Amino acid sequence: MRQRGCMMNTLLKTLDIVDKLPDGLVELYQIVDEHTTALGIPYLVVGATARDIVLVHGYNANIERGTRDVDFGIQVQKWEQFDQLKTRLLESGFVQHKDKIHQLNMIDSNNMPWEIDIVPFGEIAQSTLDNTNHIEIAWPPEQDFVMNVMGFSEAFENALTVKIAETPELKIKVASPAGMLILKLISWLERGSEIRKKDATDIYYLVKQYAKIPEVLNALYNQGFMETQNYEELAASAMKIAQDAKRIASPDTVAFINERLFAGERSADNLVLDISRSQQITYEEAEKVLNIIKREFEISD
Repeated sequence: MRQRGCMMNTLLKTLDIVDKLPDGLVELYQIVDEHTTALGIPYLVVGATARDIVLVHGYNANIERGTRDVDFGIQVQKWEQFDQLKTRLLESGFVQHKDKIHQLNMIDSNNMPWEIDIVPFGEIAQSTLDNTNHIEIAWPPEQDFVMNVMGFSEAFENALTVKIAETPELKIKVASPAGMLILKLISWLERGSEIRKKDATDIYYLVKQYAKIPEVLNALYNQGFMETQNYEELAASAMKIAQDAKRIASPDTVAFINERLFAGERSADNLVLDISRSQQITYEEAEKVLNIIKREFEISD
């Protein structure tokens, strides 16, 4: 039996985590929000900080991999908007990374360091859609640094609104676990073998902790996921988050993940190995989780 529960009915679209984040991190978000608002640039929090905001601070999941890196996606039409935002942030005390054009560093008021990555997406990337199903951005002027930004638009459109400060009130858009899964699958495909181990860790973490969300846990039982997966919560969670991710992903994004990850035995096998080694679980346990995700992505709607 296969269930197709509605994500909008099982996952809240808002969270309140006031007083749960470090003061320095709230300070960072306040600065970024001030300047993106002034420039009319919509933004989205992704990456490990999004994971922790939603699952750790929002739903009391265990923290397993801490981070001081904060990743933002900014929805822009042209590179001038990226440059304007970066200029404002540099004038506010951020420092340009010596090698990475999209990365800035900051020391907060408590003398703690933070790194931010700023990734443009949206209309700025549309002209680079080619027959490989990539949606890429290439940094000017040399355009020698290229990044695949598939999945960012879907993550933005289905993001959670998270209240992180009361006075002054600050609400930020944060990728949902389903949106994070899409981005992590693509990121794992695009990055080098050492760096992508973090993505494998996060993929498994998202699956394992998804049932911490009460609405998701209820859906696992009430919509038949637990029954389908023989009452194994991890397997049921994998099925549920994969369905939710597939539902919000564009056809091009689904095709890219299926063709690049699931259609090739080597890629899928390497991801299973990365998960099993990073989590210290058996190959068979990791393979079972990934096969459930694969089945959901490959099923025709």
